[in-house]
Amino acid sequence: MRFLKVIAQDRSGSGAGDSVRLRFHDSEQDWREANAREVAQLRSFSSTYLKCAWFNTGDEDVRYLRIFALDPGSDGTPESVRLHFHEGDAIAYKAAVHDLDNDGGFEVVLCSDVDNDGHANRTDCNRVTALVKQFIRLGWF
Repeated sequence: MRFLKVIAQDRSGSGAGDSVRLRFHDSEQDWREANAREVAQLRSFSSTYLKCAWFNTGDEDVRYLRIFALDPGSDGTPESVRLHFHEGDAIAYKAAVHDLDNDGGFEVVLCSDVDNDGHANRTDCNRVTALVKQFIRLGWF
């Protein structure tokens, strides 16, 4: 299964993520890394991800996002995109979007407090939707 692993870090010690690493996985063992500053599309995705406030201090990589799409119809348009926010090997929380009628729009957005502000609200759904749209544009599914 293909997935994108996103690792944000606070290298400056400012209390906010300032660095993002993206690992494009073809499997658990086979991956390539991209620097988020290389391409405008990756920069936009990284900027949106940093708003989720799911980052590590210094050079740690314990916290990360694993995002992947499910395309059971094999038509090149995902019916579901899942976001797993990890703390080590454990999933701390999840989010997902579903395109129920396979028209490219998301009829269902499921999320919790993905920006870690203490409230699960419309802002969280908007962040998840934005991340998913940018992920789909990358074509990594």
